[in-house]
Amino acid sequence: MPGTPCYAGSDVIVYTTYPRGCTSSYPNCNSYPISSDNLIYTGSNLSNIGGNTNDTITVIIQKINEKLSPTEMLENIISILNSNPTLKEALCEVLSDC
Repeated sequence: MPGTPCYAGSDVIVYTTYPRGCTSSYPNCNSYPISSDNLIYTGSNLSNIGGNTNDTITVIIQKINEKLSPTEMLENIISILNSNPTLKEALCEVLSDC
């Protein structure tokens, strides 16, 4: 959790949002605000957006933003329709103009 104190040299493992050693761009581990450049995504790869384990949260948000652009979304819809004739047929039926 952000703001978790550092425990150096003890047997206690403390999970923080910072790399080992509890470093950040701020003077100490408990400093706020925490930059998204200092937060690392540690989940599984996000194949739909191209997000990877160990990307910063800044990078993940940028990738989401790119995927939400109207051009990108339309290109994805067209690609899906071109690769799925059944879905394309259903859409054409609804639109009555293909």
